[in-house]
Amino acid sequence: MSIFLRFIKLPSREKKLALETLFWVLTIRIMVWIFPFQYVQKKVQKIAKHLASDQKKISIHKIRSMIVNISRYVPRATCLVQALVGYILYTKHGYNTQIKIGVLTENGVFEAHAWLEYQGGVVLGQSEKKYKTILDIEKRP
Repeated sequence: MSIFLRFIKLPSREKKLALETLFWVLTIRIMVWIFPFQYVQKKVQKIAKHLASDQKKISIHKIRSMIVNISRYVPRATCLVQALVGYILYTKHGYNTQIKIGVLTENGVFEAHAWLEYQGGVVLGQSEKKYKTILDIEKRP
């Protein structure tokens, strides 16, 4: 089944979430490409704070699924892009998440990874590797 037909068959609430997710994945992807990370980080925190809500109308699993699926269609929508988008969408839908960025050197190869945690568990960007956290971005009051 084509992506268009799958989109048409979605309930209206999920269509809205899909379009919103696509907007944020594209926007954050372009921002990460053009601007320094600190600028993007501050903008993402500002956006999330502006959109923040206490209402949990959409499940944490549905948001994760939408981010992962939409990101497949956007070139270079890396773990960092997904974590930043997740931070915005989870905050908007009432979930207080933290962005984690970690590093690892394995067999002489340096790797970096970004993921999102909620209440101490990984909700987006799971990995079987044990990355050392070098940056922890929490919601600002």
